Amino acid sequence: MLDEVARSLPSGAVTTCPGDVSKDDDVARMVKTTVSFGGRLDVLVNNAGIASQVPVTDLSREEWQKVFDVNLTGPFLLMKASIPHMIKGGGGSIINIASVGGLRCLSGFPAYCSSKAGLIMLTQQAALDYGRHNIRCNAICPGGIKTEMTEKEFGQLGKALGMDTDSFFAMISKVLPLQRFGQPPEIGGVCTFLASDDSSFMTGAALVVGRWNCSG
Repeated sequence: MLDEVARSLPSGAVTTCPGDVSKDDDVARMVKTTVSFGGRLDVLVNNAGIASQVPVTDLSREEWQKVFDVNLTGPFLLMKASIPHMIKGGGGSIINIASVGGLRCLSGFPAYCSSKAGLIMLTQQAALDYGRHNIRCNAICPGGIKTEMTEKEFGQLGKALGMDTDSFFAMISKVLPLQRFGQPPEIGGVCTFLASDDSSFMTGAALVVGRWNCSG
């Protein structure tokens, strides 16, 4: 998919560098590739994430650690490697993709919700510590977004209720304010806003995009 997106853009406009965000060497390589390609680093979007639909009493230490490695340690490593380049360049914008699950619990997702809550706090910490360097750091907290990950997790929930994935999505959509799940480009538009000068006085925010309901 990454190569497909790259091919859809003008030749020479983009480069790709696949890697594992939880591994120091891969993170260093990704940041180095970015700086080598563009000469500087202005925007970092931490979007890699995994979920784990396992309650606390059944959750293994290994599964807990795996979720935290990707959802929280990965953004930490990329921020640690990227911020010095942003300082050198006179500033930048960091956008962390958290979740409504980081603001309120989702039943059966303790590792996921805890890691996303930690990511929101890491976002606010970086906003406080690096604002003086003209570095802004904000979090986006998506609600119901239809992605491969949500289709997998909700498919399992639907199966437990004797429903197929589409039927389960349709049922859940009825309780959402807009009566539908969002699409990834609708999060991409918020990222574009946070990366641009239109949000130049915005930092430390946790933006909810797609509430589960209007009361929380």
